[in-house]
Amino acid sequence: MTGFGNSALKVLTRQASVEVIGVFTSEREDTPFPYYECEKLYDTVVKNGISAYEGLGLKKEKTYQLIKTLSPDLIVVSSFSQIIPEPIISIPKLGVINVHPSLLPKYRGATPTVWVLMNGEEETGVTVHFIEDEKVDSGRIIAQAKLKIEPSDTDGSLRFKLAELSEKVLSNALSLILSKDKKMFPLQNESQAAYYPKRTLKDARIILNMPFKETVNKIRAMTPYPGAYLNYKGEKYIVKSVAMLKNPEKMCKTEKGKLVLKTLEGTVKFHVAKEGNND
Repeated sequence: MTGFGNSALKVLTRQASVEVIGVFTSEREDTPFPYYECEKLYDTVVKNGISAYEGLGLKKEKTYQLIKTLSPDLIVVSSFSQIIPEPIISIPKLGVINVHPSLLPKYRGATPTVWVLMNGEEETGVTVHFIEDEKVDSGRIIAQAKLKIEPSDTDGSLRFKLAELSEKVLSNALSLILSKDKKMFPLQNESQAAYYPKRTLKDARIILNMPFKETVNKIRAMTPYPGAYLNYKGEKYIVKSVAMLKNPEKMCKTEKGKLVLKTLEGTVKFHVAKEGNND
C-alpha cells in the first residue's frame, strides 16, 4: 500500500542482491492516505517496470497459485490491509517479513501512529519482524529503531518520519536475514504485547468533559485526516487546535472560526471549521 510500501520498494530496488519479481497492492482509492504527499505505490511499481498485482484476495486459491509460481525467496509486507494466510507464509524459503510502525510488541494493529499520539507517548519507532502465523504483528523481531515524538507531531507528520526511518530499519533487516538463521532472532515478549484496533470516525469525537490533554492528543492523532470533531448546538465542527483560556471573560464567543466553551478543566477556545468548510 502507498506510504510505507513506497519506502519498502525503494529499499528493495536499491539492493544489488535483490530482484523484485512482483508487487501486490490494494486497489487504488481516491483518499488522502498516507496523509502526506506520495505517489501511489501502484504507479511507482509500473514506472519501475515491475509486475504489479492489484486488489487480489490472498485467501483465494488462484492468488496462492500465482505466488507459488512466482516462487519468491522472501516476501516483504508493508502497510498491507490483508492478513497473510499460512499457506502463503510457507512459500518463501527465507520467510515473510513485515515493516510495522511501532516498537513491537507494543502497539500491534493497523493504525499505531494514531494510538501513540492519543495516548501521549513520547517515543515510537519501526520494527521489522517475521510473520510466522496469522496472528497480527507477533513474530520474531529482526530489527528495530526508535523515534522521538515531538509535541508538534500529528498523524501525518509522524507517518512521514516513520516511513523515512523504515528504510534504514528494513535495509538493516535484510542484511541480518541473509546472515542469521530465523531461530536466532528474539521472540516478542507477550507479557508486554498490546493490540489496538483500527481507528474509526467515532474515535475522532471530542467530548467537552474530556481532560484538556486528551483533547490536544486527539486533535494531533486525527490530523490531517479525518479531523477531530466536536458536536455543538446541532452542528458538527472540525477542530484544528485548542487553547486553555486564563481570562475567558475577555473572549468574544461569536468570533468567526472560534468556539469558546466550558470544559471539565476550564474554559477552552476551539479553532474550528464547520464540516465541509475549510475556513
